[in-house]
Amino acid sequence: MTLDDDKMPASDAGGTGSDMPAPAALGRMLRQRRKAIGKTMKQVALEAGLTEGFISQIERGLSTPSLISLYNVANALGTSVDTFLSQPPRHEHSMVSHAGERPGYNVATKDRVYELLERGFPGAMLNGCITQIPEGYVSELTNHEGEDFIYLIEGEILYEVDGKDYHLKAGDTLHFPSKLPHRARNIGKGPARELWVGTTRIITED
Repeated sequence: MTLDDDKMPASDAGGTGSDMPAPAALGRMLRQRRKAIGKTMKQVALEAGLTEGFISQIERGLSTPSLISLYNVANALGTSVDTFLSQPPRHEHSMVSHAGERPGYNVATKDRVYELLERGFPGAMLNGCITQIPEGYVSELTNHEGEDFIYLIEGEILYEVDGKDYHLKAGDTLHFPSKLPHRARNIGKGPARELWVGTTRIITED
């Protein structure tokens, strides 16, 4: 697959650097897939738990979804997040995951990096990801199946869950049902890093 990729240097991502396509290319791919299966933006938005306006912004390259929102959109389009990666993710199983050896992915912008943690064994229920969140970033309001557990490694994040705000600083945790509408805002000075553990299988398993 050839795309207008914006490659993430390995030094920035802590791994080999495998990225999503740039915003316009990602939007074009999503729009083409949606039209190919005959769905409207409203239908995709309803199934993905997002607004029709946000889907329109993604397709026009004006906004970039979070990884979990892209997962929701991909599900609504009858495909997987893997489809929109410039390189296929690793489908390995290892009980140990070493820092500096994991690839970093992003969603059409290199300042928000997702370091996917390998599942320890086939059929594992838990999935993990270390995310670098840029200063000033505000995610879209979203929801999905399963549970979310957040451990803030560094920085300061204001989480909104089901209309209630939770102010997290380094070392704080947050655990909630993922079906509740939620979003995050980096209110600190500088980037933040968080560990997410959840039951949502974002990357498919061979």
